[in-house]
Amino acid sequence: MVYVDDILFTSQDSNMLQKFKIHLKKDLEIKYAGLAKYCLGLNFQQQNGIVAMSQQSYIRELLNRFDMTEAKTVVCPMDLGIRLKRSDECDTEGLPYRELVGGLLYLATSTRPDIANTVSKLSQFLNYYDSTHWKAAKRVLRYLKRTINFGLIFKRTDEPLFGYTDSDWANSLDDRKSYTGFCFILSGSAISWESRKQCTVALSSTEAEYMALSDGTKEAIYLRKLLNELCDADVKSVRLLSDNKGAIKLAENPIFHRRTKHIDIRHHFVREALNNNVINIKYISTEDMAADVLTKALPSPKHYKCLEALGIVSTDKYFR
Repeated sequence: MVYVDDILFTSQDSNMLQKFKIHLKKDLEIKYAGLAKYCLGLNFQQQNGIVAMSQQSYIRELLNRFDMTEAKTVVCPMDLGIRLKRSDECDTEGLPYRELVGGLLYLATSTRPDIANTVSKLSQFLNYYDSTHWKAAKRVLRYLKRTINFGLIFKRTDEPLFGYTDSDWANSLDDRKSYTGFCFILSGSAISWESRKQCTVALSSTEAEYMALSDGTKEAIYLRKLLNELCDADVKSVRLLSDNKGAIKLAENPIFHRRTKHIDIRHHFVREALNNNVINIKYISTEDMAADVLTKALPSPKHYKCLEALGIVSTDKYFR
């Protein structure tokens, strides 16, 4: 019986890396492949203090698998004029919809936050899809073909960890629930992101943004602890950026009144985190809100502006 595992290990101390390899070889038969270039569908490039993570090889595999290598490309992953909803008659004949969405999910959660919102919406219809949903899923492949060289670009920077939080109010046509999107930036690129439907119906855009702040706060607390443990960092407070002044005031106001008393208690812990200086919330204009790409379909100029803010650019810009 043969067991094979792919693992990556890293250290700022080259001597420590060498000792670690020797230690592993004492008990295991290992093959050292040198500087990381490819692992589990991820492509790595390193040069002059810049690290790029992309999935060019994986995207090519998807294009081949679904016969899309010769397809025409599109500039954005979702058509602005399309609002998906459940199909009354699920047409599953000859449409490998679930297989394609599953393949796209790995991209959306690994290196491509730019398709996270589209894939999240597509995944809601795994039991209620038809040719309209299939066409929308194939559009993502056409977009990926155009942006196959895009990836996360990490650089040395003095900018501390910070995050964007945003929402799209009452986005779902089926249940009128809103969408949360958040993304955290470190070393010039996204390190954590999420795009998902909120669990309760928001009665206003302010309430939806407040719920998004709550979700972002949970992730900020986790990342703060992770950095302090792994990097011996001293991250005291994480800055969260929101484009809704009403939600910011709601987070800063400890008084409950009739407009807010119905909001689930679990969303109010953002106030405690704010009071304890675990997070600090700042206003940012909607024009500069990079998490927009995680909540809704955007026109191409805004879409690519968000990508640049999140550190998602063509690796050709840095590596030839």
